[in-house]
Amino acid sequence: MRNSGPPRTAVALAALLAGDALLHLAWATGLTWPAPDARALSIAVLGGVVPFTPRVLLPLAALLLATAAAVLARGLGLGGRRLRPVLGAVTLAVAAGLLVRGLVGAAWACGAGDVPSRAFHWLNLLLYTPLCLTAGAAAARLAGVWGTGVRRAGAPDAGSLGAGGRGASRRRRWIRRTALALPLALTGTALYGAYAYDPGEQHGYRSPYLTAAAGSRYLDTPLARFHYVRQGTGSPVVLLSPGASWTFAWHHQVDALSRTHTVYVVDLPGQGFTRLHESRFTWDLDGMTGALGTFLDALGLPRTALGGNSWSGGWALAYAQRHPERVGRLVLLAPSGLDERDPMTWEALKLPAVGELLVNTGSGRSAAEASLRRVLVHDELITDDLVDAVWAPGTLDANRRAVYRLERGLDWRETEAALPRTRQPVLVVWGRQDTVLPVAQARRFGALLPDATVRELDGCGHALTLDCADRVSALMEEFLRDR
Repeated sequence: MRNSGPPRTAVALAALLAGDALLHLAWATGLTWPAPDARALSIAVLGGVVPFTPRVLLPLAALLLATAAAVLARGLGLGGRRLRPVLGAVTLAVAAGLLVRGLVGAAWACGAGDVPSRAFHWLNLLLYTPLCLTAGAAAARLAGVWGTGVRRAGAPDAGSLGAGGRGASRRRRWIRRTALALPLALTGTALYGAYAYDPGEQHGYRSPYLTAAAGSRYLDTPLARFHYVRQGTGSPVVLLSPGASWTFAWHHQVDALSRTHTVYVVDLPGQGFTRLHESRFTWDLDGMTGALGTFLDALGLPRTALGGNSWSGGWALAYAQRHPERVGRLVLLAPSGLDERDPMTWEALKLPAVGELLVNTGSGRSAAEASLRRVLVHDELITDDLVDAVWAPGTLDANRRAVYRLERGLDWRETEAALPRTRQPVLVVWGRQDTVLPVAQARRFGALLPDATVRELDGCGHALTLDCADRVSALMEEFLRDR
């Protein structure tokens, strides 16, 4: 009598895959059930921000339907001699994929990494991970990794085969087990790199920009111990350390502006030498603008000019939009703030486990030097001192974690939507050779902001405060001159 186990398993697996495909097709129409929008849906389903667009969803749905058909055919013993190995390989791939997801989900369920939302935590713990592990094990059995797998009607069983036949059967099973074990082993290694590997912190770094002579100071608040620089006298200008950098990156502009202004440069949480006290800090626009407000309140600055580069330009913009009474002018150097996709190397950080792995394995000094070569046009500026200044503070554990947390948490839809209502005078400066955010975005800022002065600088990259220091300083001096 033919065993009914494999057909039933195949039908169940095919139904699971087909149901998943139908759900992806529904999302491709714009439906975001059970979440309120596509971003929340991505976080609830995947634990990270991935585009839920037809371009992504339709190929996935087609792939799921194809694998459902292959698994069903495998379980029913369909297909000719040439097709059966293909069906077996597809079923084995399904098993590997489900078990890999189950292994990753088990790591998250055990507390590895950051939980993006309570919804994802409980769905992962109670649904995704148990379902993937159970279905993966069933698919592995169906593929013949262990047990009897699928036997065609009328085919001899292993007990009736001679020694040669039994040996061939064992070799095939060993190949299948190896094919399944390899992705699981690679996943385990990747999880170790993401959640257990410690690349080490560089505590011995000493910079000339961390001395009292350079204006380096600390300000304690309940939220954080802020590291900042203060120089000069006159009307206040507050500059936010660029992106994943720290206060040193503005040192040319501080020297220029401090002749006529009191200039502050601050490391916000996740940057430089600022240290958080608040464990429940949120790595999003609420968190970063709230931290800036805390710093300004502690300094007693009711109103100031505000500037930033890259991410920090977006934070400055968001703060000015939320608190227009506290910001007189804005200087935005190649800022974030438009609802645009980042380069793929940054988009990858949004994926759970992948972001942690990339940051941990990319924290070496050579990676810092390579990053500088990508964001600077003038290679002659890349000295050992500059590489150390970028690299060493970035190795601090809190700063490493902040990179992928911010990439996942920052949502620029709010800032772009509010651009037409941003009434402060704004200076937008962009390098024409920017390899991170394309210079075309400068024109969009100019078109959307009611009072914008846009300058595009030829021969300049993304790190404008360093790459074209004198030109940027001159533009800022002119724009911030007291009128």
